[in-house]
Amino acid sequence: MKNLTKLLLVIFFFLSIQNIVAQISTHIYLNVPSENAEEFERLEMEYWSKVAKKRIDAGKMNGWGLLKAVGIDNATHVIVNTFDSIEQALDNTGWDPSVIGMDARDINTSDLRKVLAVVQYQNETSINSDEPTNFTVFNYGKPTSVGAFISEQKTLWKGIIQKNRSTTNLTSWGAHTRIHPQGNSTHSSVWTRDGFKTLLDAMNYLRYKENNSYQSMAKSSKMDKIMPQGFKKIVIRETLMWVN
Repeated sequence: MKNLTKLLLVIFFFLSIQNIVAQISTHIYLNVPSENAEEFERLEMEYWSKVAKKRIDAGKMNGWGLLKAVGIDNATHVIVNTFDSIEQALDNTGWDPSVIGMDARDINTSDLRKVLAVVQYQNETSINSDEPTNFTVFNYGKPTSVGAFISEQKTLWKGIIQKNRSTTNLTSWGAHTRIHPQGNSTHSSVWTRDGFKTLLDAMNYLRYKENNSYQSMAKSSKMDKIMPQGFKKIVIRETLMWVN
């Protein structure tokens, strides 16, 4: 009986890890004019977050978040929905605000923002901790080989980032691939995220340092060939609210 219990625990742990690695996210990139930002954020956090929570409790998704760009960016806000699978991500049922006793017309935000893009991503590898991630550095790139990029993230960079966490104050990290839409007109096929508790930690992470420990630890990196132009875009976003 004891051996069976251990076996079940191992299986449960393995399945949990698989779900984390295969997690799907849908990012809704929005432009919200400054004069609409306060009302837009209020409606999303006060009402739509509760609708999302109902879907999470019903097993239709596992996370919802509202993020805001630090500084000036065309995508002023991003709504992130996370799922365990593609099948779950494609299920759009349960977004009726009547589940929280509201009429859709009273909390509609379509007149307050413009949808720039809706993109699905897959989480390939990640580092998480109990520390909150309040600010995230999003690094968007288009490598010559997605497979080579992700392989090096898993076999080299993940270890380097993990070893430097005590000095960088990094609270979370992940590498993701783009599922849809794809093609030459899209500015990225992969992105990585570096999470921090404070904006100061995020800024310190990005600023140039003459003695950068990453350089000496990444001598075997082939990223200069995998992604010779580097990341196409790097932006910090603040998490205004997250529910799971």
